[in-house]
Amino acid sequence: MTTLTRIVNRLRRPLRIRLVGPADQTAAALHGLAHMVNRRPDMNDRRIHIDLTIREKPLEEWR
Repeated sequence: MTTLTRIVNRLRRPLRIRLVGPADQTAAALHGLAHMVNRRPDMNDRRIHIDLTIREKPLEEWR
């Protein structure tokens, strides 16, 4: 990756990810996301904003 690519990635808006759910499902999603980011060279030096909310209630009760 070139220096110019690193600079451009730092200037881009952060990738925004929102994870909401039970602890086990949210942890699995975060783990999968980490693997995806690790495998993609275009994600090097990219800012990522993760909003993580753990809720133990079923989806119907969230509303």
